[in-house]
Amino acid sequence: MELKQLPHFFNNKVYTIPDYQRGYSWAPKHVNDLLTDISNAILLDKPHYVGTISLHPQKDKVKVGVNNFINYHVVDGQQRFTTLILILSYILGQLSNREETKEDAEEKVKSYLRNRDSYIFRYEIDKVSDDYFRSVILELERKTTLDENLYTRNLLNAKNTVRDFFKSNNSTETLLIYLNAIEEKLVFNEFLLSDGTEIGVVFETMNNRGIDLTNLEIVKNRLLYLISKVPNTDDTESELLELSALINKKWSHILKNLTLPNKVLDENTFLSNHWIIYKGWTKDNTTRKDILERHFTINEMIKHPDKMAKEIRKYITSLSESSLAWRHLNYPEESGAFSQIKDIEIRNDVSYTLGKLNRLSNSTVRPLILAFYPLLEHNPAYVLQLIKLAEIFSFRLFSMNKKRSDTGKNDIYRQCHNFHINVTNEKYQKYALFFLAWYIEIHGDWKRFELEKDDLFNSHRKLGFYSWSGLSYFLYEYEESLRKGQSLKVEYNFANQTTKSIEHVLPQTPTKPYWVNVLKGLSSVEKKQLTHCLGNLLLISSEKNNQLKNSEYPLKKEHYKVGSYSENNLAKHNIDWSKDEINKRNDTLLKFIKKRWRFDDNFWKLYPNPFNEDGITDETEEDLEILAEDGLID
Repeated sequence: MELKQLPHFFNNKVYTIPDYQRGYSWAPKHVNDLLTDISNAILLDKPHYVGTISLHPQKDKVKVGVNNFINYHVVDGQQRFTTLILILSYILGQLSNREETKEDAEEKVKSYLRNRDSYIFRYEIDKVSDDYFRSVILELERKTTLDENLYTRNLLNAKNTVRDFFKSNNSTETLLIYLNAIEEKLVFNEFLLSDGTEIGVVFETMNNRGIDLTNLEIVKNRLLYLISKVPNTDDTESELLELSALINKKWSHILKNLTLPNKVLDENTFLSNHWIIYKGWTKDNTTRKDILERHFTINEMIKHPDKMAKEIRKYITSLSESSLAWRHLNYPEESGAFSQIKDIEIRNDVSYTLGKLNRLSNSTVRPLILAFYPLLEHNPAYVLQLIKLAEIFSFRLFSMNKKRSDTGKNDIYRQCHNFHINVTNEKYQKYALFFLAWYIEIHGDWKRFELEKDDLFNSHRKLGFYSWSGLSYFLYEYEESLRKGQSLKVEYNFANQTTKSIEHVLPQTPTKPYWVNVLKGLSSVEKKQLTHCLGNLLLISSEKNNQLKNSEYPLKKEHYKVGSYSENNLAKHNIDWSKDEINKRNDTLLKFIKKRWRFDDNFWKLYPNPFNEDGITDETEEDLEILAEDGLID
């Protein structure tokens, strides 16, 4: 294959990153590596092989002035291609500002960046990236939106990396040397795809040459590859092209749904959770192996092409629909989330409760909620009930009782496929509630919490409840109970910064006379119990923790009057802060835990097994023996 230099690619051609591709993902290290390769090519005075650029020409031409330009989708090589455009943009921008090179640089801009009003390189993947690329990165038009995402931040980091690379030597001579090297010393393979089905061949090759792809990308590549292997006849051609286009369209939806404003959701996690509800779960949980080696295989495609084509269509539709559900589960506060729920009060409650659940260890319940997501339109009250029970499950098991993070996963995951395919069946709806109830009663009991409390105070490495992993979440929930719909005074992101947001009212270093008097006559053990009990820990509304430090209570109380609702409540009901006041508030907070997380309820009676069978098989004999010894089961 003849190697091509960069100018070959910019001869009456425009390039688009199609919407089934992810956005710009290179980190500064990758950008610096490419710049270093160019530097080495200059020093060695030899060509440098950059890699293969795989392109899919589109039928529709792009009008640039009076000329028709061919529009190519960049199928493989977009990160390198984009980065070279970034480097050219910087170099040409600098040369355009210098009188001796301005005219020639502006001609180069027409070749590589913008010709008349047409951009040579653009993003179809999302309007945010395209607008940002034109205005902030290329600086060729005014910014018209404040919208940004993770990909735009990657673009900006890359632009700054290029700028910093040339900071020490930005002379015209240096810039021209690098421009010439990019045009003359960098060489590429060019691979043109004749139609959409060939994209699968390229992607399957990418899978096999060690490129770091996510499982989600590899699955997409496999599906496209399978389609490309069906004999292309007059009867199948149009159907195969349509299915190939459908895969790319659905993947465009999936990538957009997984891209939140501040992060991209983990693709492998989403793929695994969807497979659990779509096909089922086994204990080894080898999603990628199941998909590639047992389900979507070339042998099955050869034997049963029609059946496989239908299954691919069904799978990608389900995956795409679930990606929107997954977005809402991870980003419930988004405007427009859960719009299928007509009852505004239930919609807000679903969003609010999912927000709480996302602050907890919740991987065990996520596929369970995903399985019942289709009910949001016709039975949102049930989904809300499930989510609320899942929040109790997560807090009582993992925050209060420090159970292993995989507790319950085997049982719950094993049932998620049945739940999903029987989503409208009332018995299966009750069965899901039963599973959560069983684990809450067995692993989330108060007796276990008492043992955890003892460990927090008996261990020399722990500072009582100040070392409790559930402290921030608990204190924030108490704050919310006092707020009662009033304006927010503390954001959870701040509340979760324990060293800044949680105040010891009785300080850890009580040197002031007021505190010396409070602790008079107490042993070191009693002092630890008092200092680090729940009653002495307070969620504050700003970084006043550093201001107050060891201050005496009368001064602290004045500050509390203008603080969080928790601060206001403490100041209102406590003139002084002695041992009795601390213990009284401690009792209040423990009672709040019991009420908020329903310790007085019998979950087995409230959520019985509708199938009248055990249904729980995940406990080992050792676990059951321990439970029996503790008197938790018969």
